[in-house]
Amino acid sequence: MTTLNHDQLLASARDFAHRALRAYVEDDQRVILINAAFSLEHLSKAYLYAQHPALLMEVRNGQFDSLLHLTGLGGKARKLKAPRTISAKEALARVEQLMTLRTPRAALDELIDVRDGVVHVGYLSQTSTREILTVFLRFSNELYEEQGVDESARWGDHSTLVTSLITQALSEIEHEVQRKIAAAKRRIGELMSKIPESEHVAVGDARQAMTPFQRYLDQEASASGSRDHRITIRCPACNHPDASCIGHIEWDFDMPAEIGSMDRIEEVAGQEEYFLPRALLCGSCDLRLDSEDELQAVGIPRRVVFGGRGLQLQ
Repeated sequence: MTTLNHDQLLASARDFAHRALRAYVEDDQRVILINAAFSLEHLSKAYLYAQHPALLMEVRNGQFDSLLHLTGLGGKARKLKAPRTISAKEALARVEQLMTLRTPRAALDELIDVRDGVVHVGYLSQTSTREILTVFLRFSNELYEEQGVDESARWGDHSTLVTSLITQALSEIEHEVQRKIAAAKRRIGELMSKIPESEHVAVGDARQAMTPFQRYLDQEASASGSRDHRITIRCPACNHPDASCIGHIEWDFDMPAEIGSMDRIEEVAGQEEYFLPRALLCGSCDLRLDSEDELQAVGIPRRVVFGGRGLQLQ
């Protein structure tokens, strides 16, 4: 009987991660991301398995034997071969639906493209390889935390290297954000220098109003399959009060242990609404911050209690 369990997936994820880090240390660019991608897939599947083994099953006809294997009923399966599980891309998508990821999704998708042969490793520069590897390490830490894996059991002899890579990456993000802000200030400064001061506010408002935010939202919805929300925020570059912060809303429900009649659920269930920012766009100065990491660099937290239509930078 073929078996698959959480510990096997977690051990395999660790093994491939250590291979990736060893290849990085030895500067073997050919296999760094391949091994990291396999680790990402197995770690994602370990997380899904911990939620429920059936989450690894492909949703299509003819996969009942796989469902039996995954739920511990493999003895009833007609075929005793290994269960067919979801692809790495689908595993990542399911993880993202079950938990709010802090790491940039685009780099994780690129890592999966390397694994699937869509992107050839020879196409990537050494810097790009390091950046993608670092995003993988941060993603792994998120999933390890969710599964209660202690830090000492994650990276072994590579713990210091992992910490260094993540710290360096976050420092580079801060530098890039400062560069973007300086560029935005220069752009708006050069523009306003040609306009009478009495018209500065009106010009800034007009530029803000002309920015096609809805088209941006529609593009993002098409790419991710989810609908984002827009709220206003004061721009960290030009100080305009109506820059757009893009993100999505989530709710936490506080259900008491005993609720009595099912008709009383809405009455007794507490609900807290949160806004999860992930991008900032300012039409006035053309500043654009494209990730949660960049937002954090200007003081915007990853999760904000949603009390209205605007956020204020501290």
